[in-house]
Amino acid sequence: MRTKDELFRAALREIAARRQRAVMQAEDARRAAFAAHPALAEADDAQRRAGLALAKTAALGGDVEAARRALADTEEGLHRAMQEAGYDTAAFRPAFSCPLCGDTGMRNGVPCSCVADIARRLRRDEINAASPLGLCQFSTFDVTRYADQVEPELGISPRTYMEKLLETCRSYAQKFSPKSTNLLFMGHAGLGKTHLALAIADAVLASGYDVLYTSSAALAARLSREHFDYDSGDEWLIACQEADLLILDDLGTEYITPLTISVLYELINTRMLTGRPTIYTTNITDQSVFVARYTEKVASRMLGGCKVYKFFGTDQRLP
Repeated sequence: MRTKDELFRAALREIAARRQRAVMQAEDARRAAFAAHPALAEADDAQRRAGLALAKTAALGGDVEAARRALADTEEGLHRAMQEAGYDTAAFRPAFSCPLCGDTGMRNGVPCSCVADIARRLRRDEINAASPLGLCQFSTFDVTRYADQVEPELGISPRTYMEKLLETCRSYAQKFSPKSTNLLFMGHAGLGKTHLALAIADAVLASGYDVLYTSSAALAARLSREHFDYDSGDEWLIACQEADLLILDDLGTEYITPLTISVLYELINTRMLTGRPTIYTTNITDQSVFVARYTEKVASRMLGGCKVYKFFGTDQRLP
């Protein structure tokens, strides 16, 4: 996973590569046309020499108006030559991907919107590669797969309950801001926790916010790498700390070590202090087990700082 700055730089590199390709393709087209139409090449050379003559006259003194008329004549000659060869005036101009900035990445002194668009796509690619489902949508969450018989603990059917939870998640995504609350999705495997978390991620990304996804197992694996030192400014951990929204999926599947607990505490505490929302999912349904696994210090920050939603029903991944 990359930090926001790394994504920004990657987007600028992609835009620079696009610009270079466009310029090279335009130059290749120009050379091919000149090779096929010698008169076109001669007219272009005449215009180039007239332009140089004007610049020299302006610098050293002379009849500037005559030099300008000569340049205008060669421009007209080039235009006629292009028409006779079957080309329009824009034939050899680079076809830039972004008409706003000409693939420079900057517009009116600030980053162009195309930079954010590319950074958002790169982040989507990261999430799709890291998550088991890829980014999901609310429209693909099928509540009809949940039972419509009343669940005693709920007082309503799992289907009715999940319909309400789906709308709650949709509303959360639509109204998302840096001040949004943390969410904790608890429930047995296959009940749609990851699906809804990734649907929120998809919608929040589309709104222009930066979203990161990681499973708890991937987090623990990263932390267990030999010589890993989270105080050294590791970019991966910084990315998790600074994301506008972090999805921490499948708590309870990671291998727990003192280092895991320590860095998990650091991550959660940093995001709480900076007011950045996090969505957690876990198959652990007993809060006492949750506390025993993660220690009271860590668990209290997750359970106490989150709006908890329990998921009900049967495993939706089973036929």
